[in-house]
Amino acid sequence: MERNLSIDNLRGIAFLLMVFQHIFYIYDVSTNYTTSYRDIGIVDTSGIISRYLFILLAGYSIYLTYKKQDISPMESIRISEATTKNNINKFNKRVKRSFEIFEHAILITMVTYLLYPDKFVQFGILHFLALGTLLVSFVAPNKIATIIALIISLFAYYPVTGTFADIITGAHANGLMMDWFPLNKWLPVLLSGLVIGQHIDIKLPILEFNNMITNIGKNSLNLYTIHLIGLLVMFKIKL
Repeated sequence: MERNLSIDNLRGIAFLLMVFQHIFYIYDVSTNYTTSYRDIGIVDTSGIISRYLFILLAGYSIYLTYKKQDISPMESIRISEATTKNNINKFNKRVKRSFEIFEHAILITMVTYLLYPDKFVQFGILHFLALGTLLVSFVAPNKIATIIALIISLFAYYPVTGTFADIITGAHANGLMMDWFPLNKWLPVLLSGLVIGQHIDIKLPILEFNNMITNIGKNSLNLYTIHLIGLLVMFKIKL
């Protein structure tokens, strides 16, 4: 099955918006927030759009994995040896992809800790995507299960434990972090993207317009890590 160029280009657009916002935000981080370029209207709006679009597309893409293997939601719940084998294969691929994202997340944590130890990334967008996409994969083949999971995520209560788990769930922030994507806020967005993928096939010719944008969308994970580390180092050295 061919890649969905509409999704690749939407992801590419989200990446460019994110880079634009990060230029100003990382500069503010490097000045210990004595500047506030991040609050400029167009900068803040670009960041909001890119964050939500990235995570919605991540949820949408999870379902595309199942479609590419020609497994329908009804087939996924049939009790059969073939279906069980397919589900195991799909989950193994999801684990592998989530681990790849997690490797990038750990690199970001290490770099930010070395450069900005008082505000380093403990559970940022890549940490969230590594864990969130893995969790969501359990319900991805089934539309009803996905809706139930979405409703639960909207009303879920995460108790304060006094441990690092609070940062992951969003129950309680532990100090200043330059990037924070807790489950309580972003898991519903990821699940919403999955619901969209289960019901809407996004293929818009108007979005299939530029090979450069497409390539950015296809390689957004590597480009995210490269550009973020580059900006962090550049502004740290400059100042």
